[in-house]
Amino acid sequence: MLPLLMGMMGGGGGAMEMLQCCMVFAAICAVCKCFKSCSFRDCPCVKRFYRLSGQDAFDEFELMVLVHEALFEHKHKSIKTCVQITAGANTVTSDPSSNGVFQQPLHLLIEQGVEEICIELKEGNHVLADLHLNVVKHVLCVAKPENILSMKVKDGDHIHNPRIKLTMVVNTEQDEEKGLLAGAETGSSDIDILVKQQFRKARQEEIATRKVGDHGDLDVSDLDVLKHACTGPLEIFEGLGKSTLVYAGVSGPPHSRRWVLGFWKDQKSCEAKQHGMLEIDLLKVQSVQADPSRHHVFVINCFDEERVRRQITFRRVDRARDVWVQMLHLLVVKAREYGKKVTTVKQASSKKAPSSRASSRGAVSDGSDSARTPARAKTMRS
Repeated sequence: MLPLLMGMMGGGGGAMEMLQCCMVFAAICAVCKCFKSCSFRDCPCVKRFYRLSGQDAFDEFELMVLVHEALFEHKHKSIKTCVQITAGANTVTSDPSSNGVFQQPLHLLIEQGVEEICIELKEGNHVLADLHLNVVKHVLCVAKPENILSMKVKDGDHIHNPRIKLTMVVNTEQDEEKGLLAGAETGSSDIDILVKQQFRKARQEEIATRKVGDHGDLDVSDLDVLKHACTGPLEIFEGLGKSTLVYAGVSGPPHSRRWVLGFWKDQKSCEAKQHGMLEIDLLKVQSVQADPSRHHVFVINCFDEERVRRQITFRRVDRARDVWVQMLHLLVVKAREYGKKVTTVKQASSKKAPSSRASSRGAVSDGSDSARTPARAKTMRS
């Protein structure tokens, strides 16, 4: 009986060892799962190990997401929506909008180990549509400015065919458009990023336009980029709260002697160089200011041809209000610098002209004296 009991205990001991091995394996899997959920990634050594081993494809970084607008079809008159973006444990939400236009930058920390970003279109706390993006495939590799992405409907009774227009920018120190912002203090990293993004888009569009027009010179100057970036749709206030949709365009050297900010009824009229609805001489602009009480509105303070001070109010359409303010401010600065250079050149040329005339007169007088001297000598001899 005892040997049988010992044998059973021996067999039981083997079973206990197997059970202990299973428990250890389960504990290791649980630890790995905790690592995967980033609960242990607060430790620098663990984060470094996962980067070196290839488990994590990137270090943590800050992502700026500019939410342009949400596009969808709905039966209701108006739906006040907001956009919520989640990456791991971090979440940011835009301000609500009744027309689907946001033009708001959101900053989101993408921690190491996060695999996807969830974008939700919400009405209050109710999710209308969502979109899941892989961090490596859709953000770090193929992020495009003003990219329109289709969303998955969550509530078909409210909206149909939901899409969202986003611009995602990973913060980097090197930027091609950094020179355009030289000497301009924006006071906000968000605005700097958005303005650079707008300049980058304007440069690409200017190059594409020259290719279509078969221009030989594809070297686009910073001044051309700035003029192209300051074109686009706006709403101008005419009084009593009435606003009209217009298209802004810029004309200046070398195509025009004057720096003018013009407004047309549409883009075709602007490109056809038709007579505009309104023209503002950029050298007579006093200031470009954001309206502190309305976050979509800005004001241009200027003088008209009769030197009467005017205040013209606009509302942004296709980009953030502060982007318009910053770019128009840079345009005014460049116009004034160009005007000063032209004045300096004119003054220098006017100073050279009298001296050259005096030297030519001196040469003529010297020749006449030399011609007269032999005649006088001949007369004296006679």
